[in-house]
This record gives sequence, C-alpha cells and structure tokens, in this order.
Amino acid sequence: MGDNKSTEAVSTSNGSPSYTSAARVIRFRQELRSNTINLVDVSKLAYEGVPDKYGLRPLVWKLLLAYLPVDTAAWPALLGEKRKAYAEFCEELVLDPNKFPDPHNDHPLNQHEDSSWHAYFRDAEMMEQIDRDVMRTHPDMHFFSGDGEPSKRHREDMKRALFVYAKLNPGIKYVQGMNEIYAPIYHQFATDTDSAAAQHAEADAFFCFVELISEFRDHFCQHLDNSAVGIRATIAKLNRMLQGYDPELWAHLEQKNKVNPQFYAFRWITLLLTQEFPFPDVVRLWDSLFSDPGGHMDCLLRFCIAMLLNIREELLQGDFSQNIKLLQNYPPVDVHAIIHQAMQLKLAS
Repeated sequence: MGDNKSTEAVSTSNGSPSYTSAARVIRFRQELRSNTINLVDVSKLAYEGVPDKYGLRPLVWKLLLAYLPVDTAAWPALLGEKRKAYAEFCEELVLDPNKFPDPHNDHPLNQHEDSSWHAYFRDAEMMEQIDRDVMRTHPDMHFFSGDGEPSKRHREDMKRALFVYAKLNPGIKYVQGMNEIYAPIYHQFATDTDSAAAQHAEADAFFCFVELISEFRDHFCQHLDNSAVGIRATIAKLNRMLQGYDPELWAHLEQKNKVNPQFYAFRWITLLLTQEFPFPDVVRLWDSLFSDPGGHMDCLLRFCIAMLLNIREELLQGDFSQNIKLLQNYPPVDVHAIIHQAMQLKLAS
C-alpha cells in the first residue's frame, strides 16, 4: 500500500477494503500462493468479485465449495483421487452395450431385473431427459450450443456428469433445472487458463456441483414440497423476510394484488437465479453466493429480497398482471447494485 497506487485500498460501504482491479489480482495471487490458504480472507475478497483473469475464479470456487482443502500441499493427491473416483463412477454407471455379456446369456428383449439390457433401456429414458435439458442450456452461448466439436464435447460432459449424479442419488435422481446449476461451474472450469486443470473440468465441476446442490437438494424433491425443508417452506421464509424488511411492498403484493410468491420465487430459488440475469452476471453473483459466511441459502434469499426492493416503485405502481410480468421477466440491472443491497440488508439485520 503506501505510495503504491496499484495496491491502494479504499473502504467500501460495508467497511471492508475494496481494491483497484490490478490490486485485486495481486491480492488474490498473494492469498492463493500461501502454503495454507486463509479461507476467511479469500472469502472476503471473493464476495467483492473474483477477477476474470489468470484462472483465479476456478481455483477460488474450488476452495469456496470445499473441493480443495486449505493445505495446498494436499492438492495434487486429492485431485488425483477425486478424478480417479469420478472416472470409476463413469465406468461403472454409464452402461456401454458393446461391453455386455454374450447375447446367448442376455439380449435387448430381456426384461429381467438383472439384465444389463434392461438396465440400459431404463437408464436411456433418464438420459433422454438430461439430453433435452442440456440441449436447451444457454442457447445464446456458443460454448454450450455450437455445432463444432468443442461444444459437442461440452454437452457430452454435462450429460454424463448429470447422469452420474442421478445414478448416485436414486432418491432424487435428475430433476429439470439441475443442468442450469452445473453449467456455470463447468463453464468456468472448462475455460480455465490452466489447461491441465481444464482437462478435468467435468470431474472437478461434478464434485463442486454435488457440494453446492447438497444445501438445496430438498427443493428438487417433490415429496418434500410441503415439508419444513421443502421449496414452499423456503418461499414462505422469503415472504416473511420481505414483510420484515418492507411491510408496504409485502402488503401490496400479498394482500392487495394477491401475488403468490411461488409465481416468481420458485424459479429464483431452485435455479439459484441463473434464469434471471445474463450469464456473466450469474457468475458474479455466485462469487458472492459461494463466499458469504452466512451460508448459501441465507445469501440467496437476501439476493431475492434485494431484487424485489430494486424494483419496488414499479411493483407498487402495478396491478396483478403487471407485477407478475415484471417479476417473471426481471428487468436489466447492474448486478452489483443487487449485491450491495443484499449486503446492506445483512448489516441491518
């Protein structure tokens, strides 16, 4: 600091230091060079946004999602074990008809539960659902939707990872929308400037996805919808938070216009806001989501409240149909304003 302007820090509205762009890169590199990562300091930096340079975000996300330990000396062995484990999952769970037993012992018409062909066709139904969703993932991004071999490989990686998750979690399997949660993680890892790490994007993203969705998986279980941990309970909590933060806006939506929060909040919460903002903004939001010390769920709900407060005046002036249209088609906004508002809500609570 001192006279070195490239590392000069100023104070943000919440009292934490905010560095210039170049200085932030230096600060991240300093933290990530340590033999033992100070996760508290990395989290504070990441909440303000991870620079889109030098492969910082993939490494930071792996730390924040507890894929990598703070002891950097343990990274090579752990990554080797995890990637080997994922390869074994794929080998065991993704059935290949070319490796099935002799047709005299098993055949495609065999309906027995022990039949490899029976299992293959059963899995094919789920794979078709995953394939449909993956094909619809970010159609505006060439990375996901292009016709070239790289884009096709990205889609195959996504399909395989989501399928493996479904097979390892028979109680929940695959649910539409999981593709939208896996996609940003996989994209960041696959575009890592560290080409050696990028080669393992599918496996690394898989384990980070598992960690992330573990906190939200009950929202994907339909039989838990009406339970204390289901999506309706979470939406009800969001509604209570709005009533506490802004009674006037809550009364307008809830009592005057009868806007059921499920009409908009279901998608906001289950898909972690991936459908409400452009892809780069989602990535920026997730920097803060992953690094909030209060937990992913609380941070997500504060983001949702901040989104409501950001369009407060438009909502108060609108009727039911206008409110629904606005909430289901969230208007363009500087995502940093949402993050700032969410932080103010946290400080005020």
